[in-house]
Amino acid sequence: MMSKTCIQNVRLYTGKQRIEDAAILTDGARFLYAGAAKNCPPHEGARVIDGKHGIAMPGFYNAHTHAAMSLLRGVGSDLALMDWLGQMGPYEAKFDGDAVYWGTQLAMMEMIRRGVVAFADMYFHMDRVAQAANESGMRAVLCRGCSDEQGVNSLVQLHQDWNGRGDGRIRIQMGLHAEYTSTPNLVRYAVDNAQRFDTGFHTHISETAREHADCITRHGVTPARYFYDLGALNEGTIAAHCVHLTDEDIELMRISGASAAHNPASNMKLASGFAPVQRMLDQGINVCLGTDGAASNNMYDMFAEMRLAALIAKGHSGDPTALNGKDAIHMATRAGAKAMGFQDAGLIQSGMLADLILLDGEAENLLPGHDPIADIVFAAQGLNVRLTMVNGRILYQDGAFTTIDEQQVRTKFMEHAKLLSII
Repeated sequence: MMSKTCIQNVRLYTGKQRIEDAAILTDGARFLYAGAAKNCPPHEGARVIDGKHGIAMPGFYNAHTHAAMSLLRGVGSDLALMDWLGQMGPYEAKFDGDAVYWGTQLAMMEMIRRGVVAFADMYFHMDRVAQAANESGMRAVLCRGCSDEQGVNSLVQLHQDWNGRGDGRIRIQMGLHAEYTSTPNLVRYAVDNAQRFDTGFHTHISETAREHADCITRHGVTPARYFYDLGALNEGTIAAHCVHLTDEDIELMRISGASAAHNPASNMKLASGFAPVQRMLDQGINVCLGTDGAASNNMYDMFAEMRLAALIAKGHSGDPTALNGKDAIHMATRAGAKAMGFQDAGLIQSGMLADLILLDGEAENLLPGHDPIADIVFAAQGLNVRLTMVNGRILYQDGAFTTIDEQQVRTKFMEHAKLLSII
């Protein structure tokens, strides 16, 4: 059983409110207290951490990524999506389970160091991704980007083997790569299995104008309508990108309860376009944030993603009030937790799952500290993170990982990069 931890001397942003002189108390996997330091309950025997007047905030939930693509960082730059996919294929065909395992390990190091507590991953050799995520102590919602029934069957097996492992940190969803790599019969097959196991979906929707238009040519409907009509768009669905949604598509997202995973850096790098984020938010859609993979971003830094999302919303609309700081943080934290099915996470308050990060209060880019919300969204960087906690367990503190052998991961990762002729 994990012991109590008390974090003192912090400026707290709970996800809802600011508290300047705060303390946080955890007991096992949940928060016991988060509020004014003067009211903190007795905590004899607790591990005490001095926050050094840093900012404590909810950890990040990376709602769409392909973690093992860390091995492909730098491959396929300056290309449109379909040309980019053509660059990935020959390398990915050589990936085995070990390559995926060590690629995921390095991605998790990058994420944990930068305050990511959970990730929704779509790739292959997902049993090795589950193994890596379980060992790391992170939360992970995993699927394969299926394009045939064999892929769906592999997810059925993955669900049986891994769903609920790691004290509930590991969850398995049905995954469909996209409309253009599916058939209606395949979608129905995946929907039947999702209902059988009471799990959600993860897929790409309307990432590019070409994808969107080609779906209309093939089926007479948009990708969102295609998945909605086949039963794959519902409250448990993570719809990645959603760049070219029509007004009708946005309404389908609203009434279905699906979550939209916005990936601003990937969308900009691949010139896919500007997702209608503010319009979706105005309709009450749960919009969260993802990094996508390291070959189309090229980072797993949610601070960078959050800042870019806010700046794009303002610059593209011409409205400086678009996607305000609180909404941007909500997308990166609470909205991501909800999209991934962790309804009791993403906020720092009593009874919620104890996932948090602590930023360096002495970092020059966070001084003088006038507005911590503005500092989080527009000034903070991933390497400002001093501490990352998941489920009440510290995974990273002051430059050191507690669950990952950093040197071993670097060595094995580079060995696989050479074996795959990436370097």
